[in-house]
Amino acid sequence: FCRGCFDCWGKTPGQCAIKDDMPELINTFLESDFIGMATPVYGMLMSALLKNFTDRLLPLATPHIHRNSDGSFYHEGRVKRFPQQFYLANSGFPGLHNFDLLKPFCGMQNMVLEVYRNCGEILQYPVNETPIGQKIKDFYEALELAGMEIASKGHVSEKIKTKLHGEIISDEEYMAGANDSWDQELAKQ
Repeated sequence: FCRGCFDCWGKTPGQCAIKDDMPELINTFLESDFIGMATPVYGMLMSALLKNFTDRLLPLATPHIHRNSDGSFYHEGRVKRFPQQFYLANSGFPGLHNFDLLKPFCGMQNMVLEVYRNCGEILQYPVNETPIGQKIKDFYEALELAGMEIASKGHVSEKIKTKLHGEIISDEEYMAGANDSWDQELAKQ
């Protein structure tokens, strides 16, 4: 975990005081054209592993503060170019409020694509000819097309974004299925 010692700003500018594989990960990050970050949603936030990674990018900033064009403030960047990023978040709960805390974080990162998939546990179901199976298949195909568009064009078309954010199952259907599964599991005990 980042210790908050700020050695990467003073004693060893641009270098973390923790001796591990993070310098190699930062080099890979900076050498990349695109970086994809994905996380399950736990308690409306990204996973601890992804949060730790983003915290450990602190050596890429300086201690000097500047005002952004939107009026917010942040540290000056130490590097000239950051990779473009895309973000995938998967919540096992229905509804879109599960992402209310993640969306502002992504909004500050200039993402090429943000995918917030609610009712995410449905994605583990088989891709088959059932209506839900077909919607899952369509989602995975749209995800693949989004990756191809990012790689070839540097952005994702609105048509593909619409497919990615389409409903796979209604919140009510999802809750009924999830609650029935838990009731069956508890009845076994």
